[in-house]
Amino acid sequence: MPIDADALYSLTHGLYILGAVDAKGRLVGSTVDAVMQVANKPLVIALSCNNNSYTKECIEQSGAFSLSVMGKTVDPFVVANFGFQSSRTVDKWNNVDYKLCNGLPFLSENIAELHCKVLQKIIYDSNTLFTAEVTGCSKTTGGEPLTYFDYRSSFKTDVMKSFEEFKKNTQASGKDIKMAETKKKWVCTVCGYVYDGEVPFEELPDDYVCPLCGVGKDMFEQQDA
Repeated sequence: MPIDADALYSLTHGLYILGAVDAKGRLVGSTVDAVMQVANKPLVIALSCNNNSYTKECIEQSGAFSLSVMGKTVDPFVVANFGFQSSRTVDKWNNVDYKLCNGLPFLSENIAELHCKVLQKIIYDSNTLFTAEVTGCSKTTGGEPLTYFDYRSSFKTDVMKSFEEFKKNTQASGKDIKMAETKKKWVCTVCGYVYDGEVPFEELPDDYVCPLCGVGKDMFEQQDA
């Protein structure tokens, strides 16, 4: 049976903001969709992160992470802020309202939040799969969760527009948006994700996929850095 990437988009996913702390005590984070509950006793979830993600590296070091569940009314910029920049060089949490709980960051406005402790990890060519015990969680507000289907069907246009507006406003104010320093800038033509890994894009395996929308390398274009 051939592999049709579009078939995978029929799987139900949410969109979440992943939070962690790096070795220097900086708050880091990223937008993720590959999260699911896998056990009740103890309460365990699975989280998949792209191997080039700085947040993933920080989770490996600290052994803990937070998840903020976004609702459908979330500001599109929140998704762009955590999805289109690298925590290696950008303090993403300074761009949004957030709170700290047990040392981990959460969005101030979310519909649920989870505090998680890593139990084990499995490393694949493109991603690392963490299983983690939920040591604390709460339902914060009402509302429906934002799904990956919502993002692909309509929301991503607003997300990309919000980030372009953010860049224009930042440049107009004389501030500089620090992006990952790579020799070449490769951008996903579907969702606008900017590859920020340490490995040169050309050297990534042929089965590399965009960590935000799941399309392959052929959907990335080189742009001026």
